[in-house]
Amino acid sequence: MSSDSTKRQATPPAKAIAIDLPPALWSAKKIPHTPEFGDPYKLIGDCYERPSVADEWEIPDPRSERLPYLAHIKSLSTTWKTLRHLADWMQVGTTPLRWNELKNQPKERERRANKTNITFIEYKPATMPTTTPITTSIALKETLHALAHDNSKELPLRLFVVEDLSQQVIELLGSRFDIDPLFFREQIDDYVWHNTRDPWAQPPSLKSNMKHRQWFRMRNMRLRYLTSKEIFKQSRLEANSWNVLRRPDNDENHWHYQDREGAVVSIMRTRTTVWIGKDKKCGNGTVGIVLLDPTVSQGQPLWYDRTNWLPTPKMNTKSIPSIKSSVSWYEDIVQMTAAFPWFEVTEGHEINAQVLAKPTIYTICAEWLIVCDYVKARLSQIEWELEMPRLFRSKGDAIDTSLRRLHTWRRQIPVFREMVTETIEQALPTAARLTSPSSHSSAAPISPTYSTRTTWSAPVVINFDSVDGFEDIIPDFRRVLAIVNELQERVDRLTSIVTSEISIEDSRRGLEENHNMARITWLATIFIPLTFVSGLYSMNESISALKSTYGWYFLTAIPFTLIVMAIGWVAGGGSLAPWRLQNTKQKGMIGGRDNKKAK
Repeated sequence: MSSDSTKRQATPPAKAIAIDLPPALWSAKKIPHTPEFGDPYKLIGDCYERPSVADEWEIPDPRSERLPYLAHIKSLSTTWKTLRHLADWMQVGTTPLRWNELKNQPKERERRANKTNITFIEYKPATMPTTTPITTSIALKETLHALAHDNSKELPLRLFVVEDLSQQVIELLGSRFDIDPLFFREQIDDYVWHNTRDPWAQPPSLKSNMKHRQWFRMRNMRLRYLTSKEIFKQSRLEANSWNVLRRPDNDENHWHYQDREGAVVSIMRTRTTVWIGKDKKCGNGTVGIVLLDPTVSQGQPLWYDRTNWLPTPKMNTKSIPSIKSSVSWYEDIVQMTAAFPWFEVTEGHEINAQVLAKPTIYTICAEWLIVCDYVKARLSQIEWELEMPRLFRSKGDAIDTSLRRLHTWRRQIPVFREMVTETIEQALPTAARLTSPSSHSSAAPISPTYSTRTTWSAPVVINFDSVDGFEDIIPDFRRVLAIVNELQERVDRLTSIVTSEISIEDSRRGLEENHNMARITWLATIFIPLTFVSGLYSMNESISALKSTYGWYFLTAIPFTLIVMAIGWVAGGGSLAPWRLQNTKQKGMIGGRDNKKAK
């Protein structure tokens, strides 16, 4: 493993929270797509017009000798227009949105351009797989140059597990294996939707085209528990130092009743892209490349992190797998890949191409189950609040807070469903096709029906919907999809209930205000006859006659007042307090009182 990975393994989880990473050389506080960042279109233009600022980051390479793969991407960008953003990304070293801060920081640009954290795993027949950490672009170049194959031996399987991306990683891997540039383009950023001016926008791909690719993507969500908002802020700044554009977000679902004060559970969209192809320079041996997102050092995985699906060793087992889980997304997948196969007990070490994809797919599915459990817990808390309002409203929560927390999941869960459905319908069939025995002995098909002279004597029809070899994980993903659909129904149902409760609460408050107004009206009504009579007698200008006036005033005003109140009593249904006839404070209503039984 890399030296950085070793440090992370040696650091206890409890101390990981206190780690303060040194800030980047540039202003790391300006995170793209935040109010503090400003207007991105003023910085890099939009998709309709090439900005003049692009000339500042352009790398001159007239003969394509220094960066041939970048030159290849530029030549394709006139037809595949989304590759223009990949070319800009490689020249800047990260998203062009950061160019304004990076252009005066050559050391930071160089660090980003050469950033390398790769684990190279080689599988050979009858031998243990060899694992080699690669932490510099020079070491990666030397490793790729040293790849060789003895024609007298069986073809090996080779796997490169990559954390984050950089200019040199894309250049070296892309040019060595002649990789489709769209493979790297898919990984560099993550957007659920695009504005009409976004230069990083990507049009949806045709499924008929995706079935012939040598790569596939998987998207999922990751959670992380942070004990304070300050640590959460540090995690966002650390993510801003990555080359790929990712951002941990506050899920805004803090529960005041039992959550730790100030604690935050961050949620982050994650992309994983897998390429499986042939190494033409080494006898068409199978090569896999897995692109993974980094992990912030602040905080800890939620609960005890995802499940460990390895079989529990027996008491008489001599060697127990030494796997340190929850180190990082990258390290966990590397360890699970090195431990594959997990369930089969075989003699020797059989080469199985599924090792290129299965560990990553299993890890993603296990992470999905954690996310589903977390969302279920948050929705259950909201339901509990609605069921027992007198308990939770006293803790400072208002029903408006419940609705705001629900809005988070109303926005997120449809994205969850899209991600899981995409994995089931596209990623898993592609993984099965690329790791099937037929794909090992021939190049990737360019049409559903193709023929090969060396392996098959007749045309072979490829079933692009087959998931052979991945049948064991399909039920788990379908289970995740079923849970997500159920969560969507719960959110919709709770939203209606909470909205109704808010309306009832507003109606109750309005009714109380009307009752108060009715009391004031009755008070004013009492003084109407008194005022009328006093005004009538005040027209007498004789001061000496006022003595008898007072007597006549009380003799006439008081009976007159009683007559008016009697009329009001009859009009009010026989009650001087008609607002009390209907008790609106029913049992179970927010703010209401339980009806007490008469003893």
